[in-house]
Amino acid sequence: MTTKTMDAVNLLAPNAKENYLEAIRKGDPLFEEHGITTPLRMAHFLAQALHETGGLRILRENMNYSASRLVEIFGVHHHSAAVTVAEAEQLARHPEKIAERVYGLGNPRKASELGNTEPGDGFRYRGNGVLQTTGRANHRRMGDACGVDFETGPDLVTAPEHALKPALHEWSENNLNHSADKNDIRTITRRINGGLIGLTDREAWFNKLWALLKSDSHPEAAWEASEEDDFVTWLQRALNELGASPKLVVDGRHGPATRKAVKDFQAAAGIAVDGIPGPVTEAAIKLRLSTTKGARE
Repeated sequence: MTTKTMDAVNLLAPNAKENYLEAIRKGDPLFEEHGITTPLRMAHFLAQALHETGGLRILRENMNYSASRLVEIFGVHHHSAAVTVAEAEQLARHPEKIAERVYGLGNPRKASELGNTEPGDGFRYRGNGVLQTTGRANHRRMGDACGVDFETGPDLVTAPEHALKPALHEWSENNLNHSADKNDIRTITRRINGGLIGLTDREAWFNKLWALLKSDSHPEAAWEASEEDDFVTWLQRALNELGASPKLVVDGRHGPATRKAVKDFQAAAGIAVDGIPGPVTEAAIKLRLSTTKGARE
């Protein structure tokens, strides 16, 4: 699989760091160990990696934010750091101070979550590697899992011989091959990101990768190659019960017709129209179903 994978990476990420390129070039044993042995699984894994690293160009989180960007990402109502406008003006373009304020002891809640216990840990253990491992505790945990002391040597996370290891361990730990087989990029993104931030970009990377990695025997659309997803089956039945037009084929695959039906429901329910059946949409569908059922009784 290496040749086809490398051809796709070279085409889509022309400015990729050599650390990552060498890791992927020699990565077949690790990919096989973690079961990433199909085009669908590889496309999903690389889509997440390409998003998290800006096209395999980012080794470590930069933290060199402007004041406006600081407020946008780490400001009040956006992040537990709740950086104020006045603070942002003082912190701007000082990476180590920013990291300490948002990830380190300057943000006790986040520091506790990340296991950052010493001054400087915020910067020392900032986003790192293929899936941007963050925090002392996560470096220690991944190091224990991979047999490499990432806590003492965080720069080892991006060394070519180790770069894939933390990302693949996280992938397997979250059973993401199962989600990839169902073409469930929503669950994959939530497990890696904690939410759906950047989903549109991740989907764009995936679509490009699928076109390059699939064989002639695979369908053009990845959703047609996926396994049935129980949640999508429920979703299709629910939307049909709520009057989806045209009526959906209940096949457990999230294709264009299902996405359109989701958008139609979202528009009618007055919620954000994106075709993504996230928690808000799911809750709205369940509420509408219960209301409809109650009206019939």
